[in-house]
Amino acid sequence: MEANETTTGDELHSRLAPNRRRAVDGLHFKAPVLIDVGPKATRKRSSNRRIRRLTVLAAATSAVILLQIIGIYMHETETLNVRTPSKGASQGEHSPAQLVASLPSPPRALPSSSVASIDSEPSVANDTGDVSAVLTIPKLIHQSWRDGGFPKTMFNWRWQANMVELNPGWKHLQWTDNSSRELIAREYPWFLPMYDAYPSYIQRTDAARYFIMYHHGGVYADLDIECFRPFEPVLAGRRVVLSYKQGTNMSRGLVNAIFASEARHAFWKQVFRKLQERADYGANAKTHVEVVNSTGPGLLRAVVEDLRRQRTLDSLGVVLLHSRVWHPIMPEQKRGRDASAEAQRLINQSHCYHHFVSSWIEHDKDRHNSTLTSRRGVGKAGAIVPTGQSIRTSNPWRSFNRTLAGN
Repeated sequence: MEANETTTGDELHSRLAPNRRRAVDGLHFKAPVLIDVGPKATRKRSSNRRIRRLTVLAAATSAVILLQIIGIYMHETETLNVRTPSKGASQGEHSPAQLVASLPSPPRALPSSSVASIDSEPSVANDTGDVSAVLTIPKLIHQSWRDGGFPKTMFNWRWQANMVELNPGWKHLQWTDNSSRELIAREYPWFLPMYDAYPSYIQRTDAARYFIMYHHGGVYADLDIECFRPFEPVLAGRRVVLSYKQGTNMSRGLVNAIFASEARHAFWKQVFRKLQERADYGANAKTHVEVVNSTGPGLLRAVVEDLRRQRTLDSLGVVLLHSRVWHPIMPEQKRGRDASAEAQRLINQSHCYHHFVSSWIEHDKDRHNSTLTSRRGVGKAGAIVPTGQSIRTSNPWRSFNRTLAGN
């Protein structure tokens, strides 16, 4: 081409096309050879080079990001996928072998008396969920007592009645010792020997609530939980909702007196395996501290800490509420012990309140005071091991007949 010769758009396109194909296929660019036609053409050619280089750079960056996304997706799929039993499997829906094979391996040490140190706390959820989102947690309220009666000398029946009235359209399910055991024997027979080996009825109640939550979903609430606001604003758009025991202080633990979840959520499979790991420890429990760590709030905390170490807590959709929502005060602040304006303010602003009946503990005042003294010594942020109180191996409390309206 001569210096004064003009080049049409079609001709220039035909000359650049092969090089463009190489740039896309090989993620690099080889500039075409063009004859200098003057300063104006030189500027145009330089501009074209810059445009093509930016195009190739954007394509390469997009490819890298896409590969990373695919890698993360495959990792999460592998982590969450739990193999279903083959037809005719004799150990029920989730056998121990399937559970262990399908989930990542957390530390297997028995619970120690000290609290593990973790550098950063998980993010704290807002007090309310996404009110515009669909509620995926079933509208079921689960509560449990020894039989079909109600222990009115221990619990106020209005706490239960108010909870039902605050949540119209929700179904209230009252579980008993027999119906809880039947669920495990029928659906999760692999766990039944461990369940029956627990020395205290509260350990069986603790374990059963996790299987109930996995099987049915909904909200679980102990009989000593009193609520002042409906559940749905907190649960909207959320999959699993747990609560801190005090503020956002993980050293003080999580709460298993009230929580909520979708049915069949993978979080509870992690809880099942932790129950398996601590089965022998739980079978030899003699104090309330060993109960807490084998089946109670200490077990939930251990599962959450495992998931935090594995960086999978958020991807599972597990939400941790500030204690002000469902658990505003500690046992030493409950009504009758702390009449301060601050304690009453926390209760008034909360959605629910825990009365801390603790009917399963043989309360010893001296041991309780020893724990309080230790807590005062380390301050609010400190972690201490409570002085172990004796546990009840059977439920001595009298039940009275009572049926909730509409249930």
